[in-house]
Amino acid sequence: MKCLCWKQLDERHKFDAMPSFRARVLEALDIEKKTVKLQVNETFPQIYKEEHSPGSSLAGNDAECTLINRVPYAVSKTILNTTIGPNPVGGSAIKQSLEMLGFVVGKEIVEPTWTATSQGLATGALYRNMYPITTPQTLSAKTGSGVVSATTVADANSAVGHAGGQDSVYTGFHQLNGLYDSQSKELKSMRKSALPVLDLDTQSPIVSSTATEHAHKDWPDNALDQHHLLNEHPYADSLYYGSMKLSMLLTGISIPEVSEAASNHRGMVRMLILRPRLPSIKMRWDGVANQPHINMAYPPHWDTELFFSKKKTLGGRLDTGIITNTANVTGTGTKHADEAHLTPTFGLLHRRASQPVIDNNVRSLHYGHRIPDAESSTDSIKPHNLTSYDVLTAPINREKYAVIVDKIVTLDTVHHGVASKRIENIVIPFNKKVKFPGRQQSSGATSLGDVTIDEPINLESRPLIMFLSMDQKLSAQLSGYTTISEC
Repeated sequence: MKCLCWKQLDERHKFDAMPSFRARVLEALDIEKKTVKLQVNETFPQIYKEEHSPGSSLAGNDAECTLINRVPYAVSKTILNTTIGPNPVGGSAIKQSLEMLGFVVGKEIVEPTWTATSQGLATGALYRNMYPITTPQTLSAKTGSGVVSATTVADANSAVGHAGGQDSVYTGFHQLNGLYDSQSKELKSMRKSALPVLDLDTQSPIVSSTATEHAHKDWPDNALDQHHLLNEHPYADSLYYGSMKLSMLLTGISIPEVSEAASNHRGMVRMLILRPRLPSIKMRWDGVANQPHINMAYPPHWDTELFFSKKKTLGGRLDTGIITNTANVTGTGTKHADEAHLTPTFGLLHRRASQPVIDNNVRSLHYGHRIPDAESSTDSIKPHNLTSYDVLTAPINREKYAVIVDKIVTLDTVHHGVASKRIENIVIPFNKKVKFPGRQQSSGATSLGDVTIDEPINLESRPLIMFLSMDQKLSAQLSGYTTISEC
């Protein structure tokens, strides 16, 4: 039998996988393109203390979270805890908890603050969060006089409170990055608009930072010519995005209640990969004033428009304060039975208000459309009364969010008592040319500076990954990258 060395096996393996159509075309034309594997975040802030006394409850981490002391795992956050019946063997009532862990591709997501009071709208943020708010990369210490104790009072991130410390600001979501890295010299060298990276140029001076005469690119040096170029050739400054490939090890790190304590199929997990849908834009031209009028609906609101089900009406568990077959009572105890048939959209913890507030400002971009519910005003969002099971199985509102993956799995074990695990290999396809708007204009001049504009133009929305786990706190270890090629 003929034996092959590792080098021969490696060479043979290269020809086993069928190259992509793009790769074959470039090879046939003898064109060489650079490719970068852009790393995603694999370490995260430590939210909970890793060691506890036997029998004590989970406690939040009080120490400072920096970019240096991050941990190689992310842990889910408890958002609901529903009582489902008495304990047949004695003790407290049996409850079903719902854990949530998520990742948003790209940069961090913060609370919206942009206002438009000049249009006559109410003060406060005009837009709500289209994505879930992500936990900051760095967190200040919560020790000494500023220590945050655990509480069972519901907040914006959980209906059951938090475990103190960093859990008080933990949203359950992390930023994943993986779309662009402004500090990557290799990425910069692949951009047509970027100035040459001297570190990567073999003809550049070793000591001096001054470029040699030949070290230039065929790109305009002023803003006006750059605008002309991008209007005539929109993809002049672009990169080709392949796909994001992730591998996740999900581990259940809590022991379920009574009935499932000795089961080999512990923990029901729903995995979702979603992408917000941007509303379509309509435009008409005013012949009298000779000006355009642009109109569009508001973007999706994560907190209140994530789910929609015709089975969930206000007369059911969506709002237990609204009772069917009961007359309305003025003052305290109003039932609003006439709203029992309504089916508003809802999120993980909140639902839309039953009475819409319409934008009736004729100068507004969103004239005639419903204004998203605010967190504190007359049109404020309202907490729903759905159970852990209701939220776990709720259908996605596909008018607002495109579904890439939606499946329910179980965390299997090999032996009783062994922590339940599951490996998920995830591929998020982009497969498109992504446009960039060139370089920034120098301050007070028409010439272009050396800083590129790194925000993609035609990536309308970013994907997000979310895990919802029943009765099992999750720990996720993640690795992966995004393939980006030169155009």
